[in-house]
Amino acid sequence: MEKGKIYGAISMCRELGLSDSEILERLQKKYHITESEAEDYMQETMYIL
Repeated sequence: MEKGKIYGAISMCRELGLSDSEILERLQKKYHITESEAEDYMQETMYIL
């Protein structure tokens, strides 16, 4: 999975005002990742976005 795409999706969702729980759910569905993986990506973006 390309991290850049996931980071971009997180950024877009935040710009749209989605809650963290909504973003986590969307990441899991779109990228077929676990909740834990989605949380890790969310955590990583706190430092780079």
